[in-house]
Amino acid sequence: MKEDILLHLCCAPCATAVLEDLRADGYEVTGCFYNPSIHPWKEFRRRLDAVKEWAPSVDLQMIYYEAYPLEDNIRMLLGSDSRCLSCFTDRMKKTAELATEMGIGLFTSTLSVSPYQNHELLRRAGETAAALLDVHYRYKDFRGSYRRSIELSRGAGMYRQPYCGCVFSERDRYSKIKFTGQKEPQIGY
Repeated sequence: MKEDILLHLCCAPCATAVLEDLRADGYEVTGCFYNPSIHPWKEFRRRLDAVKEWAPSVDLQMIYYEAYPLEDNIRMLLGSDSRCLSCFTDRMKKTAELATEMGIGLFTSTLSVSPYQNHELLRRAGETAAALLDVHYRYKDFRGSYRRSIELSRGAGMYRQPYCGCVFSERDRYSKIKFTGQKEPQIGY
């Protein structure tokens, strides 16, 4: 009998190989798109639409959070000592809440496929959310599947975003600022 798992999706490209891995591990996967930090709105819609187009093609049941709480999200990020941790915590908590509501005892995230994310912060956010909501978080380092996700998403003609999603990561992408995950970015060349 397959175990149910709720998969938080940051985007369709990252989900491709992670879904393959989870299904190969014997999980029955349901997806959840909750990403209030993606900026600007057009980028948010582009990523959401890509998931909506892709999910049916791989028979993935999805739950979508389509609200765009920009002001709330920016206030949360600016009020934090670690924007990345706050962002991860927000997304993992929402996923854990949904897992609890659905009676699914386990959740994980596609965020761990990226070699560009801080995996220690992601793990901490997932474990904290799991403890708060009496559900289990399955951290798995999916970075070994990153190249596979690129192959699959390119093969499917998917839109691949050039940055994490938040307004700060977009800024950092175009500037010479090296972001450390703390309030004050470090200048780097």
